[in-house]
Amino acid sequence: MTNKLELRALTMLRSLELTQDMETKHLKKLAGLARETSFETNQVIYEKGSLGRALYLILEGEIVIETEVPGHGRVVMNRLGPGQFFGWSSLFPLERKMAWTTATRPTRALAFNAGQLHNAFEMDHNFEYAIVRCAGKDMADRIRASRQQLNDMITNPQLLY
Repeated sequence: MTNKLELRALTMLRSLELTQDMETKHLKKLAGLARETSFETNQVIYEKGSLGRALYLILEGEIVIETEVPGHGRVVMNRLGPGQFFGWSSLFPLERKMAWTTATRPTRALAFNAGQLHNAFEMDHNFEYAIVRCAGKDMADRIRASRQQLNDMITNPQLLY
């Protein structure tokens, strides 16, 4: 029997452009792995160099992904809100986080445990492909945005302060 959290997760997943091409059975499988979590304002979710524990889908609130710029400290590279995923590197077991992730306000999210995802991938490689395909699309969009931000910082160094 499907519980309320699974139904909320499935409804959210179905509404996202990023997951619109996923088969219903894969959306249901992902929704079945969801648990709800929350973060307080200024709570560090990931530190640079840490191993990923989960993939997250923001329900409400906001997080920032920051990287360190030598001589300038941390710089916000991405600001993410409701309907956006973060923690994609958790899909790759040996990958360590390349940035810090911090909640900028009270944030609720669906968390998908990395170990449970990996187990599900072993059982269903089509599910794995569907998730990794979403990850690739999302990461490509973020790389484009980061590249634009880097160009802006080079042409306008005051943006670093």
